[in-house]
Formats: sequence, C-alpha cells, structure tokens
Amino acid sequence: GSVVIMSVDDDHVNQEVMRSVLEPCGYTLVVCMNGNECLERLDSDPLPDLVLLDLMMPGITGFDVLQAQRKKTPPERLPIIMVSAKNQTSSVVKGLELGCNDWIHKPFDR
Repeated sequence: GSVVIMSVDDDHVNQEVMRSVLEPCGYTLVVCMNGNECLERLDSDPLPDLVLLDLMMPGITGFDVLQAQRKKTPPERLPIIMVSAKNQTSSVVKGLELGCNDWIHKPFDR
C-alpha cells in the first residue's frame, strides 16, 4: 500500500495544510488532534511509516509524546519528525536528544 504518515497537531488549519501537501503525492494521512490520541493509536494500530509531530499542543506536548514513544520504538523503526514554529536552538537540541529523527519549521516549505 501507500506510505502512511501520521500528522499530530491540535490546529485544524495546520492539518489541512499537511493534507494538501501530502495527499496529492500519494501518501495516506492519519490525523491525530492531540498527543494522547497519537500515543493511543500508536499502541493500537499498525505503526505508520512516519510521524509528523507538532511541538506546542495543549495537554501533553510533542516532547512528551516523543519521550513516551521512544521508550517503545527506536528511531529506525518509527521515524518521528518534530514540527514547530519555535526556532530556538535549544528546542531542536532537546528534540534530537529525546530521539526525534529530524525537525521541520512552520511555516514549512512544500
């Protein structure tokens, strides 16, 4: 089947932007609106090929999701890319230390 990408973001507009970029390329998009939903689905469903994980979300943050998921799946088995408007170097470093595979800044370039 096609490549499955999980997009985790509490903002509906951001999710629509992701959809408009990814679906025309043939990717299957799985949408999660918060960190808890993401972790539940990663536990119950087959793992996606890639997770695009927003940093700033109400409740549990992208860092929390990343940390929890990395206890279960290593970076080579489940690539997680952090997506954030926070461009401070410290956030990027923290994400990489917690085991994210890469970092995309919003607004992102198609």
